Amino acid sequence: MPYHRGDTSAQADKLSGILEESDLYEGFAPHVETSEIKTLDFYNLPKPTGKEPALRSFTEIKQLLQQNKKGDVKKILRENYWPINSAIRSQLWPALCAQHLTKQNLLDGFYWEMVHQVFGTTELSERPIMLPAFVDATHCLPYHLTSTGRAVADRIVNVLGYDCPDITYSPVLYPITAILLHFMSEEEAYLCLAGLVGSKEKTFINQTKLQHEVTWKTVMQIAKKHTKSAIAYFQRICPGQKLERVFMDWCWWILAGLPFQHLVRIMDCYFHEGIKVLYRVALVIINLFHKECQSNNEWSPDNIKNDIGNALIKFCKKIPVSPAKLLHAAFSIRGLSTQYISRIFIKTEMTLKSRSVLSSGSKQLIKSRSSDNLPTSQSQVNIQMMSHTLTIRE
Repeated sequence: MPYHRGDTSAQADKLSGILEESDLYEGFAPHVETSEIKTLDFYNLPKPTGKEPALRSFTEIKQLLQQNKKGDVKKILRENYWPINSAIRSQLWPALCAQHLTKQNLLDGFYWEMVHQVFGTTELSERPIMLPAFVDATHCLPYHLTSTGRAVADRIVNVLGYDCPDITYSPVLYPITAILLHFMSEEEAYLCLAGLVGSKEKTFINQTKLQHEVTWKTVMQIAKKHTKSAIAYFQRICPGQKLERVFMDWCWWILAGLPFQHLVRIMDCYFHEGIKVLYRVALVIINLFHKECQSNNEWSPDNIKNDIGNALIKFCKKIPVSPAKLLHAAFSIRGLSTQYISRIFIKTEMTLKSRSVLSSGSKQLIKSRSSDNLPTSQSQVNIQMMSHTLTIRE
């Protein structure tokens, strides 16, 4: 039986490596390759001194969620560093994602009905499944899933694409699916994704190319303000490399770069607060990387100037701080409110949309001119649209 957070003696035993090795992995789902998890080095975790506050239980968090005390939940998630193998996540993550669920028809058995509609059976196929077009084939990150776990992830993503046809481009959806599957069943993972994708109050997962582009450009704009020294350094050592190329891959610094134990702790907060958590982590990564560039020859200008983006991902793989320090730094950044981020996001989105209208409008103007070289009525509408958009952009 998985141990409970309220059992402080079990917690101490687990952290100090006294329990049997088989018990060490009980927090993970069956489709996780535990032989790979060994590399996460549980036995080198610091032993409890007895002075640390007791980790909060799922029961406590569940009560706060039911009382709609989201601020209290946020504080707990930020401050409680449950071990990566903690059984709490099998309950915590589904509960966090469920609060964003907007579809009321996701009753028991709904997912399996969808599976049967899409595949004609609920049996897991041994053959590879073709993934939806919105998936980025180069970033189908399985982390520590077994081959069965990967097949399950493929199936979940397919069913979600069938149920949500509005998703046209979402490269991070597959990695997040895989992360969820480390701690829960297939059906629970699907329901979590349905909550994240359908959330109306907060953004968790981009679902179109426009949203994807607006997001990385928003991160770039925020970084220019909050990591000025690092940005100036990058531009100085790589004058010919556009900053845009670096930030296009910002999400992969986190999802493909950071060690799994860091990623899991980030997800604890992300599933409650949304994508702004990833924004904060990205800023810390930039600052840490800049700091290492000043003192570590591995990240000297000569070694990174040709490809800063790739160097950032390599840096993240051996990031020199613990998950606790990373998140503490992320949540210590001042002036990064939801309102501020939304303002930058909306401004960036409107700029991109206005450029799109200008581009398509210009082509339409050429095609729609009348034989006497005077604009037609449709051309005048296009001009009005462009004029209106330009005013907004300014």
